[in-house]
Amino acid sequence: MMERRFQSYKSAVVRPFFRDHFARLDRQIVLVDALSALNAGPAALADLERALDSILVAFRVGRNSLMSALLRPRIEKVLFAATKADHLHRASHDRLEAILRRLVDRALARAREGGARIDVAALAAIRATREADVSKGGRSIAAIIGTPEAGQEAGGQVFDGSGEVALFPGALPADPDALFAATGAAFRGLASGPNSEADFRFLRFRPPAGIGATSPLPHIRLDRALQFLLGDRLK
Repeated sequence: MMERRFQSYKSAVVRPFFRDHFARLDRQIVLVDALSALNAGPAALADLERALDSILVAFRVGRNSLMSALLRPRIEKVLFAATKADHLHRASHDRLEAILRRLVDRALARAREGGARIDVAALAAIRATREADVSKGGRSIAAIIGTPEAGQEAGGQVFDGSGEVALFPGALPADPDALFAATGAAFRGLASGPNSEADFRFLRFRPPAGIGATSPLPHIRLDRALQFLLGDRLK
């Protein structure tokens, strides 16, 4: 019965969605929640790598000819975007992008073979935090300030969703390959402090108060994403 229902789901939902929606696309953005995978550990990160490797297989990626552009467009540009960049200090954004690039290495190679343009970016469509330098033990530590969602926990404290906190979110490794080592060594010592290369504590934050129709939404690199995907169409 489960097999029959799965086949029906593919026939009634998946195939029509690809045929009626994706068949007309020539630009694609793939949102990747890399921070949640890092929180979950090496098995989750490896699973995410496999999933990203298989995503582009489902799409027709490559450079368009005049005929294909008119009849059956290929996806000429693909942006892999690591979400929740606001959950890190900007000093770690380059490292997050490097980890994402490592996650999609095989997908990138496959897309380039077809002539598609590929990019990666760390972004936040709505920025939920702000940055600050916090003094601790006579040292200045790069931190973020925001309101964690109710039920989030860090350092033994459970947040109620109402108050702001200053948080050192974690130091991503300078070498992304360390996260993919079979030993999983980069994931050990998770509570070893702000100097640890494996100090991952990525909380979920509430959007900032006061945003709405009368004020612009704070973001991180959303303009860069739009420029890559649509810039040539707006000239």
